[in-house]
Amino acid sequence: MRFNEKINLLMKMANTTNSKLADALGIDPSLVSRWRTGAREPSEDSRYIQLIGMYFASQARQDFQRVALLELTGHRMEDKNVSESVIATYLTRWLSNEAKISTEAIQVLLDSIGSSGSATHQAVEVPIPVEPTGLPTDTQTFLGNEGLRSATMKLLLKAIQSPLKNPKLLLYSDESMQWIIENPEFAKQWFYLMTKGIRRGMTIEVIHTLSRDSNELAMAVQRWLPFYMTGAIVSYYYPEKRDDMFNHTSFVLEGEATVFSTSVRGQNQDSIQYIYSTDQMVIDGASHAFETQLGLCKPLVRTYTGQNTRKFIDEQIHLFSTTTGNGVGMQSLLLSGMPKKLLETMLKREGIDEEQRNEIIVQQEKRLELMHTHLKRKKFQMVISLPRITDVLKAKVPALIPELITQQPFTYLPMEYHTHIMAIIKLLETHENLEICILPNKHMLHTVQLFAMSNAGLMVLKHRDPKFVFISEQHDLIGAIISFMNQEASRIPKRERNREFVIDKLRQFAQRIEEGSKKRMLP
Repeated sequence: MRFNEKINLLMKMANTTNSKLADALGIDPSLVSRWRTGAREPSEDSRYIQLIGMYFASQARQDFQRVALLELTGHRMEDKNVSESVIATYLTRWLSNEAKISTEAIQVLLDSIGSSGSATHQAVEVPIPVEPTGLPTDTQTFLGNEGLRSATMKLLLKAIQSPLKNPKLLLYSDESMQWIIENPEFAKQWFYLMTKGIRRGMTIEVIHTLSRDSNELAMAVQRWLPFYMTGAIVSYYYPEKRDDMFNHTSFVLEGEATVFSTSVRGQNQDSIQYIYSTDQMVIDGASHAFETQLGLCKPLVRTYTGQNTRKFIDEQIHLFSTTTGNGVGMQSLLLSGMPKKLLETMLKREGIDEEQRNEIIVQQEKRLELMHTHLKRKKFQMVISLPRITDVLKAKVPALIPELITQQPFTYLPMEYHTHIMAIIKLLETHENLEICILPNKHMLHTVQLFAMSNAGLMVLKHRDPKFVFISEQHDLIGAIISFMNQEASRIPKRERNREFVIDKLRQFAQRIEEGSKKRMLP
C-alpha cells in the first residue's frame, strides 16, 4: 500500500479533514492534500511521519477504533489496552514501511543458522556442581478462590492488629474479582476489615489492572470509591499491555506479611496456590517487587477530602492553562467566572477577615487572568443548568467558589447571583472559544461538578458534605467522561445551543431576578 493510500485510509477511519490534520502538524492544508493525491510523499525518516502517527493514535478514543488501528498495523486486537504512545509507534512504523524486526537482527539470525551445530556436539564438559541449598522460609499455602479469601482474611486481620501506628498495604492483582464477588458474606467482611484498618490509620497503595476491558477500569474505581473518599488510598495503573499468559497476585502488609501467587491464564482455579508468609525475607522481596512495578506505573486517581477540597479551583485552572487540548465542563452550580468584586462583597458579608480576604481576591484575579488568556487559544464547552427562580430569590443557591475557598457555607443573595450571570454573559460575548449550553434541571447531575480537558485530565467535585475531589489523567477515563458530557449536551436542541439563544436566555433569567428582587425589595 502506498503512502497516499495509507493516509487516506487513516483519515477516513478517523473521520478527519485536511485542515484538522494540518492544524495538528502545524503545516498548510495544501501539503496534506498533495500527500493524499500522491503528488508529494514525506521521506521515511521525516518527522511528519511520527507526528501523523501520534495524531491518529490520539483520535482512537474508543476500543473499536484502537482495535481497527492495531489490525491495520498487523497487531492483535487483544492489545487494545496498550498506551496511545505504543499505537503511535505502530502507526509510524506502518506509514514508513518499517519492519517489526530490523534487517540487522535478521542478518544475525541467518548467520547463526548458517554456522550452527547440534548442542550435544558443542557442549564442553565441566564438573557437576554440588546441589545448592536455599534459605528456609516460613510460609503457608492456600488453594483456589477459597484459599485466596482465607489468605486475604489473615492479611487483613494482621493489618488491624498491627503494632505499627500507620501500617501500609500494597495491593496488586490482575486476576478476576470473582473470588470476592461470588461470596457476599466474604465481600462484607473484606469491606469491613478494610474500613476498620483505614480508621486506625492504615494507608493503601493499589495498582489497578486494565488488562481485560476498558469498562473494568470504571468498575474498579467505582468499587473502591468509598475507600478513595477516606483519602487513605493512592492508586496507579500500568499503561502498557502486559503479557496475557500469566496472572499475578501480590498483597503486602509492609514489614509484616504477604500473600502472592503466579498462575497460567486458564489454569484450573482450584489448583492455584496462594502463598501466605510472615518471613521477613519473603516480605522484603515482595515489597521491592511492588516498588519496582510502581516505577512503571502512572497515577490513576488523586483525591482530596475535607478542607483539601479547596484545591479543586486551582487544580482546575492549572489543568486548563497547562494543556493544549479543548475542554468541557458540567456545572449545576456556577464555578467559573466569578468577578473579584462580587467575591469580595460575599467574603465581607460573611465576616472573612481583611488579610484573608485580600489574599483570596489576589488569587481569584490571577485565576481570571489565566482563564481569559487561555480562552483566546482553546475551546471550552460548559454545560450548565439554572436554579429555580424561587431558590434564587430566597437566597438558597450555594455559592461554590467562596464556599470551597473558605470551607464554610455560602449562598448568593439574589442580586449577587444576578451579577454572576451577567459576568457569564460577558464571557460569552468576549470569547468565541467559549460555548455554553443550558441543560434543563431534570437532566442535570446535581451532586457533582465535572471538568475535563481532552487527552490531559478530568476532575470531579462532590460539593455536598462530605466534600470530595476526584482527579485522573488516565486517557480511557477522560474519554469516557467527555463522551458522557457530550451525550448529556446532545439532549439540548441544536437551536438552543446557539450563542445568541443562550445569551438571550441568560439575560431573561437575570431580568427575572432583578424584577423579583425589586418586587420583594431584596438585596
